[in-house]
Amino acid sequence: MKAHFFSSMIKYSSVIIVMFAIAFSGCNKNNQPAPVDKDDFESLQIDPNFKFETTKEVMLHLEVNSINPQEPMHKFRVFTGNPTQGGKLIASGMTDPYMSFQTTLVIPTRFTSLFIQNQDVNNNTETVEVEIVGNAIHYTFNTTKAAISSFKTVSPLHSEPDWSVYDVALSGNYNKVDIEEGLVYSILPGASVNISNQLNFKGGTLIVAGTITASNINGSNDGGDFYISTSGVFNSSTGGFQRIDNFVNFGVTAISNNLTLTNMSGNFENQGIMNIAGTVNINPNSGDVYNSGTMNVAGHYNNNGFGYNMGEMVVSGHFNNNGGQNVEFINDCKLIITGNFNQNSAFYNNMNAYVQVNQSTYLNGSSVTNMEAQSLLKSNNIHFNSVVHGPSASCALFQIANETRINGSGNIDGYIDICDANGIDSNTGTVSPDVSFDCSCFIPTTSCNPGAGTPQNPDTDGDGCPDDQDDYPNDPLRCSDDYYPNETDFTSLAFEDLWTGRGDYDFNDLVVQTNYKIVKNGENKVVEIFGKFHIAAVGASLNNGFGIEFDVPTTAIASVTGTEIVGSAVTIGANGMEQGPINKAVLIVYDAINDYLGTSMVNTVPGGNTMEIDTITVHVSFATPQASIGTPPYNPFMFINQERGKEIHLIDHTPTEMVDASYFGQEADNSDPATGRYYVTSTNLPWVIEIPEDFEWPVEKADILTAYLKFRDWAESSGTLFPDWYQDLPGYRNQSNIYQMENQ
Repeated sequence: MKAHFFSSMIKYSSVIIVMFAIAFSGCNKNNQPAPVDKDDFESLQIDPNFKFETTKEVMLHLEVNSINPQEPMHKFRVFTGNPTQGGKLIASGMTDPYMSFQTTLVIPTRFTSLFIQNQDVNNNTETVEVEIVGNAIHYTFNTTKAAISSFKTVSPLHSEPDWSVYDVALSGNYNKVDIEEGLVYSILPGASVNISNQLNFKGGTLIVAGTITASNINGSNDGGDFYISTSGVFNSSTGGFQRIDNFVNFGVTAISNNLTLTNMSGNFENQGIMNIAGTVNINPNSGDVYNSGTMNVAGHYNNNGFGYNMGEMVVSGHFNNNGGQNVEFINDCKLIITGNFNQNSAFYNNMNAYVQVNQSTYLNGSSVTNMEAQSLLKSNNIHFNSVVHGPSASCALFQIANETRINGSGNIDGYIDICDANGIDSNTGTVSPDVSFDCSCFIPTTSCNPGAGTPQNPDTDGDGCPDDQDDYPNDPLRCSDDYYPNETDFTSLAFEDLWTGRGDYDFNDLVVQTNYKIVKNGENKVVEIFGKFHIAAVGASLNNGFGIEFDVPTTAIASVTGTEIVGSAVTIGANGMEQGPINKAVLIVYDAINDYLGTSMVNTVPGGNTMEIDTITVHVSFATPQASIGTPPYNPFMFINQERGKEIHLIDHTPTEMVDASYFGQEADNSDPATGRYYVTSTNLPWVIEIPEDFEWPVEKADILTAYLKFRDWAESSGTLFPDWYQDLPGYRNQSNIYQMENQ
């Protein structure tokens, strides 16, 4: 057995008496628990949008800016705090050939900054503290030139609203519909609305989860918001939007004529699919245009305002970024132009972004074109007649098939490579020494950019990952490792197991500590996972199981090793995953925890049963590399007392396909599958919480509020106050209500 007893229960009869008293009284959670005072926890006032989350995702982008175009590789290390004062390493990596490094981190929400250490080839180090802005860190070391920045502050994209919460439901045929101020109108899934005359916004909100056909979209001085949900469809024959606040498409929008924006005060956003049969006209002061989905324009695109492309935009005509004081376009992913690109204002081709122009590119007059590192503009012909800024380190690439002319008003600086297969046709402009014409700039392939050139660094195993960045330089199937929560530490999952009842809120019925190592190939796809699992506490006599659901089909899994299957509540398939679920793969780590341990009520009762439980390592190998398997800690769950369909998950995490849905809505559970609400009480309380470090759990029957004195403030402030509530800081804990194994 992998569990080792430390208590001397046989030697000390008094301990045996205590354990029998516990087993046949309130601690026996097979039966109704003994009365406990739960008023404190149940009195919490929780915002229904708060999910008791303790972690967040942060996008990390680092660069080295050097006057030396042959600068050797640098290594970055990311720490939770100052490394000279105990800060922990959470990520590290080498710069690419062009001095940049990017990754996504999952870190505790309490972090407002991280420490970044830059080490050069001579082992000189520089460590800086960098603030997290929004959910991103972007920092450049050794800057030698002023950074180029947009003059426009980019707004966050809108979130999809809940179509099931409304004042008025629309369905059928109308001559005119007024969206009145203060009201929410909804077109429900399956419903269809046809408006023959006008759709007038008078300050209200319209959410379309069904289908709407409307041509004239007008707003009063009060404006209004127009949302097309993921399941929604919007058809319009004219595509005129006037005097509304925001239009946001998450579904499918089809405009069979021109699209014209006039006097919009907010955003015009496409986060789904948008097909426009005519020309797009963005008039001055008409709102900001954001595309993070797919936008197809059959005609021209005339920009006289602000545009930001984060997805794929295909323009079959000309793309005209017209002149004007407040005209700007930012390309952050893929822009395909079948006609000409007429650039007359501010244009930004961000890092790794791609522009393809099938005809000619004209960089004209007083316009400014900014090319960030590893960005690519590909065109048949190009005429430089204005200012072009390149990155101050690494390179950006112009790839020209036919004609390149740098005219007298052309002024090009930064590390830009102008690669013309036929050579430069004329050059009478101003070109800085950093600009090259030798086609040496390598642009890596990404989801936005098809890439170009040949990498300068060797790649021994040919997996597309240069040796100096490859954690497996001789393995063509593997390239890099990600970790959660970091390379050495564990995150903790703390369960209450009396669902659908409330439980005693000591969150010690099962405490599982978890660490993931995620191995990826050169295309950044997941090849395998190594999960470490440690049962820290079992404050239940119920014989529960524990599993993880991944966001891939069961057939995507090739094999699993290392799980502890000792009972008969689940059926394991030939690939080691649970047999039954199809759409999403379910890994059962422990099917019967008490049987595995050989006892119950472990490490929760002072003077009671203590054990040191081995950490197990589970290896999951994928049949083919996966672009995504979900976000750590994925979808962990407990199933109760060998009843496989009785699952408990984190708030609003969906159940597996094996769930018994008849439990939803019983007793204290307030789940509503129709709205995506799961595993939460009517007062918005959870049955599971994640703590992003080794959690010291309450003793048996001690409400977590009596052990962690800042938990209430944290929860009732929706995580704003005391995001570090679980740490051992002065005034944060009542130590007498926290289990201490070392004192047993």
